[in-house]
Amino acid sequence: MSIFEDTLDHYTAHNNLSENNIYYKTLFAVLTLIINLFANSPIVPFLIFIICTIIIIGKAKIPAKFYATFMAVPFGFALISVIFMAFFFGVGDHIWNLGIFGWGITADGLNRGVLVFFKVMGGVSALAVLILTTPMNRVFGIFHDLHVPSILTDLAILMYRYIFLFLDVTATMYNSQKTRLGYHSYMSWMHCLASLAGMVFIRTWEQGEISYKALASRGYNGRLNMIRQGDNIKDISAIEWICLIVFEVLVAYGIYITGTINVVPVLI
Repeated sequence: MSIFEDTLDHYTAHNNLSENNIYYKTLFAVLTLIINLFANSPIVPFLIFIICTIIIIGKAKIPAKFYATFMAVPFGFALISVIFMAFFFGVGDHIWNLGIFGWGITADGLNRGVLVFFKVMGGVSALAVLILTTPMNRVFGIFHDLHVPSILTDLAILMYRYIFLFLDVTATMYNSQKTRLGYHSYMSWMHCLASLAGMVFIRTWEQGEISYKALASRGYNGRLNMIRQGDNIKDISAIEWICLIVFEVLVAYGIYITGTINVVPVLI
């Protein structure tokens, strides 16, 4: 199995939604993200998270394990936010005392924390519908249509390219060290890791120089020319527009009717 068969780049190019209109997916992700920010109750963001997860795993066929790994980082940060907000950002009487320095959890703080948690998970899952199902070269094409300065787009392309160069070099050197009995003890682990970090930096620097010379030999003048695929916002069908509008209206209406419904009265 190739080291790139379990990476974001692999799954963006090998899923059931990779060929769908990128403008449609972008509109879905951005509109859902923006509407999600106006929620004052965690109910709708939670439903957004569930729906987006079903789209990603059930429709796009992204492996659940990879999706869980992708969401682990925002989940961790959101969970930390819940803890801090529950302890330090609420007002009112404590519903649970820690017994140290008068610290405790308030209902208001816990409600704020839970709301932030589900807003983060809902927003990230909405963006994941776009990120996990669309090759990055097509996403960079959207930047051009939005008139993002070309220097920023080119830098993003080069940075994205070198992420995989970094992974390739790292995997090759790590396997080489393992075959030479590296990482068998704590001191060996520290020594191998230091060597790996130093050599990866040198190799990527050298590869960067080689890549620049290769670009210069092909007439690179400070701007990368991308091959654009034929996606157009006009290609979105009427049914897709109706589905998108109905979904976003339902989400907005859900936020309106749920208002400020909190979960703490249910939890305690």
